[in-house]
Amino acid sequence: MKQEQYYRFVALLSSEDKGSSVEYALQLLHEENVSLLELYQDFLARSLNEYVCPIEDKEACIWREHARTAIVRTIVEATYPYVLTEKSKKVKLNQTVLVVCPSEEYHEVGALIVANFFELAGFNARYIGANTPKKDILSAVKVLKPDYLALSVTNYYNVVQTKQITDDLKSLFPEVKIILGGAAFAHPSSLSVVQYDYHLTSYDSIEALAKEVTQ
Repeated sequence: MKQEQYYRFVALLSSEDKGSSVEYALQLLHEENVSLLELYQDFLARSLNEYVCPIEDKEACIWREHARTAIVRTIVEATYPYVLTEKSKKVKLNQTVLVVCPSEEYHEVGALIVANFFELAGFNARYIGANTPKKDILSAVKVLKPDYLALSVTNYYNVVQTKQITDDLKSLFPEVKIILGGAAFAHPSSLSVVQYDYHLTSYDSIEALAKEVTQ
């Protein structure tokens, strides 16, 4: 059944029908056909990861992918009330996570979902946006005083500047734990050049961190 629902959702996305796509996703949640985690992981993330531009439509590949991403982002933002409801059932950890995409990193839907994952696990999450320069990230850390800084990086070429951010963070704010996530760190060689405390790849790994915090 969920597979059929997924294909229906993808069909709506592919037609770039924003209204129907958002409405259908919220309907699935409201009718409890899928959980919030299932919607995020098995519908939204999957629909982006599996997108392949049709061969006959190569000239429109970029803007069609952007259109799909924009619809998914709207759905993520529209589901925030459900996040608050689920979070209210969790033990409050009194730990703050600052979620950010570094400079030149424009793939932010994953970071938005991750921020919600942290909320669902009981953390206080603050998302401060895509393409955030190093000086602004450090400024936010100084002002907000988070317990963790989560850097979401999709583009492998942004690993170098991520290293610069983590080096400065460890020097200036050694008490802040660094969390890395995103496709750029899928290979161990990327992780080997960056200072970090945790590499989290799923909601389960975030929940494991929450359990660690409560011990």
